Amino acid sequence: AHPYQCCEALKIGEASCLACEIDKLLLEHFGSSVGIDTIAALEEKSNDISSTLVTNVVVPSRENCGHPVIPSNFLAEVWKHSSVRHLARHDQHDAQEFYHAFIDGLETDVLSYQKTLLSMQQAIKCQSQIKPLQPPATPPQSSIKDIFEGSLRSVLICDQCGCKRSQTESFLNLSLPLKNEFPSQSEVASREKMTTRRETSNITACLKDFTDPETLSDPIYCPSCKRKSKTLKQHTFAKLPRVFCLHLKRFDAENNKKISDFVSYPASNLDMGKYLPHWCEKVVSKESKDSDSNEIDVDAESPKVLYDLFATVNHRGTLNQGHYTSNVKCGNHWYHCNDAFVCDAGEGNGEKEVLLAEGAYMLFYLKNDGK
Repeated sequence: AHPYQCCEALKIGEASCLACEIDKLLLEHFGSSVGIDTIAALEEKSNDISSTLVTNVVVPSRENCGHPVIPSNFLAEVWKHSSVRHLARHDQHDAQEFYHAFIDGLETDVLSYQKTLLSMQQAIKCQSQIKPLQPPATPPQSSIKDIFEGSLRSVLICDQCGCKRSQTESFLNLSLPLKNEFPSQSEVASREKMTTRRETSNITACLKDFTDPETLSDPIYCPSCKRKSKTLKQHTFAKLPRVFCLHLKRFDAENNKKISDFVSYPASNLDMGKYLPHWCEKVVSKESKDSDSNEIDVDAESPKVLYDLFATVNHRGTLNQGHYTSNVKCGNHWYHCNDAFVCDAGEGNGEKEVLLAEGAYMLFYLKNDGK
């Protein structure tokens, strides 16, 4: 989001900045790929910087190529950050909760940096010669939420006249309930039954269940009919984010259990276009009521909005205790991350093992722009 040295020069106090720490990690990663200690080079004093650049940049050390990036400083700054500090204890915490806190903290730091730059620019203008009045500067806009934040459209539909009332709600991740009829992993022992289960329980079924209209138990007042009437409620997607996070709701606090159902999901070409309002939203008309049809007519030519999987978070354990691991795609290869240990996810590029892994909890997809 911004160079860490610029931010440190403007920073007041000792507050940590998540955007700066990410910038440092990226510098270390790309420097390691060619044998350059980028952080050391940037932090050298001005009288020594020229020699450092000659040894580390012009003539990179092949012996230092490929050294692993150790994100200990990054993690320390994360746990000290005001938005994440409440999670920095030995209690059990939800990965989804950490994700929200981290994105919120990252956005706060980016906006703070942009506001500081804007105030400095305004101060410089005030010190300069008097100029004609100009329109006020545009408030800083967050680039973080543009990447990670989507928008849900929640609509109430009168079953009598078809009148719709809608509102939008932003989301960082989409929480999908798991259908009760999916068999649990302990109920399936043989390989043949596992194959059948994967064909039954999949992310497409969860998305369809989430976007299907449901009839509310109580009638709702319709401003068009001027009376209470049977009402349908439906969720569709008003805006799809670039990074789309799906959260499988495995923790059932009401029944004090963890849902261990296996849910299959695609590694590529997850099509979200058919869940946009125009192609998914229920239309109530006289013709449909006469035919007693509650089917949603999904146009075969709905736009293709495709997503490719690039990371997963998996949970092993129970409702009250457990362990998180992750799988990350780098290039065309999958890596398994378990605390400080990182290894190949499996044979070949590891994709098969990732898709068959137990306890998928959060799925991260990147929009495929066809580039």
